[in-house]
Amino acid sequence: MQVQLINNQFDSDMKCKELDKTVQKKILECVTKPIVINDKANIPQWKFCTVKGSKRCTDNMGSTNILILDYDDTNYTFKEFEHQFQEYQYILHTSYSYNGTNSKFRVLLFLDKEYEIDRMFCKLNEHNHLSPYHLLLTYFQHVDPASFVKAQFFKVPAVAYENAPYYKNIHSGKLFNLFENIVGYEMGYSRCKDIEKQQHKESVARAAVMRTQFNGDMTRAIEYVKRKMEEAPPGMRHNSIFGLAAWFSKVGGDYFTFSQIKPSWADKKYDNQIKRLQKEWDKIGK
Repeated sequence: MQVQLINNQFDSDMKCKELDKTVQKKILECVTKPIVINDKANIPQWKFCTVKGSKRCTDNMGSTNILILDYDDTNYTFKEFEHQFQEYQYILHTSYSYNGTNSKFRVLLFLDKEYEIDRMFCKLNEHNHLSPYHLLLTYFQHVDPASFVKAQFFKVPAVAYENAPYYKNIHSGKLFNLFENIVGYEMGYSRCKDIEKQQHKESVARAAVMRTQFNGDMTRAIEYVKRKMEEAPPGMRHNSIFGLAAWFSKVGGDYFTFSQIKPSWADKKYDNQIKRLQKEWDKIGK
């Protein structure tokens, strides 16, 4: 297994490290003594997985045996997680925004084997009972959905100043088996790519019909994207952008027009996401 590192949330060049004993020791040191940094945006990020290239993108993600779970739900504390998963091996640490009382923490949950990330987080628009992404969301209640985004990286343990509130738990136990613990996950994992291909064919057919309906006039398509962006619930907003971009491209929309559609909740993360789409625009609509 490997750990991939990027300098900050805007970096896309992954630095690969083999998870040998030396690197494992450094990771434990980082968890035990988090880095001190005053700018959250500049915190280095990591992801534990193999990769197929050096650029941070979905196509380059390989496999992993460590599931990172990000929690930011006032209705779920790290003490509740510790109780629920007490028999499993994990590393838990509070996140940069932890103030000593809120519920902001991350977990590195150690898995029984390596799982292909493309299948592990496969998101089916229909057949949710066979969608690995939705099955994970249902099982790990209260988790941030970004935990199951294929190319998502996570900030390393960090605090804003010396002696800032921080909690960690390096917990021993058995490895977590996704197939045994999550009902339907093994079937979804094995069948999701075939279902995804079929859904893609159906989507292409629908897009062809829509192109005929629009007949070069993208007004209705733009209005549809605007409405869906505004309707996207907090926690799912940034995840919905890629899907809307893919749909808009399929029905004949261009990148510049899409980039000018800006929801009221747009922030710096949204702007960076839109910029990244420019490089992939010709691919996402296929």
